[in-house]
Amino acid sequence: MFQFLYALIALTSWGIESIFDKKSLKKLNPCNALSVRYFFVAIWLIITVILFSQLKFPSQELIPYLLFTDLIGAAAIIFFFKAIKETTVSLGLAIAKNYFLVTVAISVLLFNETLSLTQIFAVLLILCSVFLLSFEKKEKKLVLGKGVVFALLTLVGWGAYFALIKPIVLELGALNASLYNESIIFLMILFYSILTKKELKLQEKKSNAFAFIASILLVIGSVAYNYSIILIGASLTAIAVAPTPIISSVLAKVFLKEKLSLVKYSAIIVSVIGLILLFL
Repeated sequence: MFQFLYALIALTSWGIESIFDKKSLKKLNPCNALSVRYFFVAIWLIITVILFSQLKFPSQELIPYLLFTDLIGAAAIIFFFKAIKETTVSLGLAIAKNYFLVTVAISVLLFNETLSLTQIFAVLLILCSVFLLSFEKKEKKLVLGKGVVFALLTLVGWGAYFALIKPIVLELGALNASLYNESIIFLMILFYSILTKKELKLQEKKSNAFAFIASILLVIGSVAYNYSIILIGASLTAIAVAPTPIISSVLAKVFLKEKLSLVKYSAIIVSVIGLILLFL
């Protein structure tokens, strides 16, 4: 049971993190909240690398690939924060967490990987859940819910990002890869904020404090996730953290007073079942 401890820490940390992300957006724009969040994430990761690893530098050949991958990652997280600012954490996270669909598609198309019958069934379950989560019935018509477009863009962005980071992790190792990826994403978000003249409300101490807490939870979850992969493997770790949207939905209902329809909650459960089957 001990070997699953790190996976459970990642599940809990990431489930709670989204609540603080939403709270930080109450008075901050997405870029403001993300700039504060990633500034502290970079600091935590520098400390983590110093304590538990050794700093490595990427090769010259890797740098353009690293920048391209992190550009996708930066765009995806901006889309995600825009999604949860416009809609509920429960809905935004439930849709975005199905990014494995894109990762699987890239693996099949680019790396000639094949899917078992169970995995094909899992993909169909996830597709059904995404459809149910994305659309609402209004005046006898199905329309995309508020913020859903940003959540779907996050799904695509995260799917591509997590499919592309493998060479970076293989060359730099888990901790150094996290340090470089998160630090570069922070600089890209900060540059985008300055370029688009987004206001950084550093005087909003409470909202910035929520972003600070979210950064701690993100790093704890990420480090625990990496150690879990070492102990029990990538597939079992992915299965263990798959219920993150359920954890977030329960916490959002309690602390943020968010409420979804029964169909949406059912779709979240179907999505989690699909993700678990995908890695069996």
